[in-house]
Amino acid sequence: MKKGLISLVAFVLMFSMFKDVFAETTVQENPEKWVVTLEPTDLTVQNAETNETTTVSIPENVKLKVDKEENELYYVTYNENAGTILKSKVRDATQWEIYPDTTVFKVSSDTSLLLNENGKLVNKGTVKANTVFSKIGEMDQYLIIQYFNQTAFIDKNKTIPLPNDKMPTFNMSVKPITNHAGVTVRNTKIIYPRDPKPKMVDIPAQQKIVIDSIYYSYYVVKIGGTTGLIPQSDISLKTYNYVDPNGDYSYDELSADLQELNAWYPSFTKVEIIGKSVDGRNLYAFKLGTGKSEIFINGSHHAREHMTTNVIMEMLDQYASAYEKNTKINGFDVRKTLSQTSIYFVPMVNPDGVMLVQKGASSAKNPSQVIKLNKGSKNFKAWKANVRGVDLNRQYPAGWNTLSGNKLQPGPDNHKGKKPLSEPEVKALYDFTNRHNFKNTVSYHSSGNIIFWHYNQTGSQMTRDKAIATKLSKQTGYSLVPPKKGGGGGYKDWYVLAKKRPGFTIEISPYVGNRPVPNSYFSSIMKKNLPIGLILANEK
Repeated sequence: MKKGLISLVAFVLMFSMFKDVFAETTVQENPEKWVVTLEPTDLTVQNAETNETTTVSIPENVKLKVDKEENELYYVTYNENAGTILKSKVRDATQWEIYPDTTVFKVSSDTSLLLNENGKLVNKGTVKANTVFSKIGEMDQYLIIQYFNQTAFIDKNKTIPLPNDKMPTFNMSVKPITNHAGVTVRNTKIIYPRDPKPKMVDIPAQQKIVIDSIYYSYYVVKIGGTTGLIPQSDISLKTYNYVDPNGDYSYDELSADLQELNAWYPSFTKVEIIGKSVDGRNLYAFKLGTGKSEIFINGSHHAREHMTTNVIMEMLDQYASAYEKNTKINGFDVRKTLSQTSIYFVPMVNPDGVMLVQKGASSAKNPSQVIKLNKGSKNFKAWKANVRGVDLNRQYPAGWNTLSGNKLQPGPDNHKGKKPLSEPEVKALYDFTNRHNFKNTVSYHSSGNIIFWHYNQTGSQMTRDKAIATKLSKQTGYSLVPPKKGGGGGYKDWYVLAKKRPGFTIEISPYVGNRPVPNSYFSSIMKKNLPIGLILANEK
């Protein structure tokens, strides 16, 4: 059976299952006619006995019930005076003017769902036509409804009161849930299956919600006095553990997890796109903390070293959780540390290359070109470079002209490019660093259990940097690489040279050759590296 047909069958079955769950709500037609005076208006009153006429003045904006109409006249009663007024002096009353105290209403056409953010009404979704709600108040031209654990606003002009109706009855057999806090991980819909188009509200990603219970594969939510359903797959529950760092961690997982973490911790995190890769993937920076001082941690310059992204994302996840819960990691007071020093992370500098290693040539915009760069092989497990075949950690303006071991042609590894900063990924990191005032940095790489810390420093600068490197070595058990002349081209080399501050390249695993680090190593690597960001954040 084709996928489209399966989806149609599933929809029909779902609607059949839902259609009897909700009591029908019908719109009450108003048989009465009411009008409102546009300006001060004369009511002409005729004495039935003498046929004499008198006039009574009716102020502007008075609501009147029409008893009957004749030609250009309406017959109305005002202050117990029955008479006629000119039709030209009045307008038809709105439904809300006729039934101002009604609480149940329906949305007459698709309209925005507005939330109050810092005193401004911000569009946070779309309410579909024919959706029925119960208002809890009014403000200016808006009706107010309960929206999860806050209030929302709907344009009153896009609604109709239902004076004789009650809210739909909820009769589902649901299961309780212990964790009621959730956030949308993608754009989704609250389903309200009372008509052939069962949508109640479109909700954007990163919207926090309150979950009532579970119904099959849906979460049950209540807004505006009514009940709806959201697919469980569209919701992340509040767990304080949002990153699954095991296995090959992809660019798509990275993108989703960064947005999810920002949604759960908006007061002390920020997601920023600092550039684009060659193939147009976003280069994400993530800020964690509120401190004025800043440090920087990056990973996956080299494609096959993508386990460094796993380490950074798990570090970020655990730090954010500890900040929120005000707990410690390895004796560090995380909230205090991050209130003094913010940590910036770029977890995947080379997303195109990482996806080549994980998914092969099909992940690239030009598969035939990358296969050609890989000497005709479709096996990309040893690939280090970006998708253009340039080694990103040989691209920085520090000793670039004298780099040894350079390959003259683009390919899987060790080609430094035609000039420094020629690759957009490196230029983005270079510019990002120059926009900040990081007091130290770490560039994570993957193979060797060693720490590079030196690039031609001397005197007190060298003494300072070695002291910090020694702390990192003590925590991880990794050996310090002795100072030597030469090298260059790497992020750490440029940072140490240009900024005169401590920079470190940490190789997280035993030497494994030209391949990704086996996933079985992750647990021990993570244990060694978890407090590294906190150690560096606490350095002066």
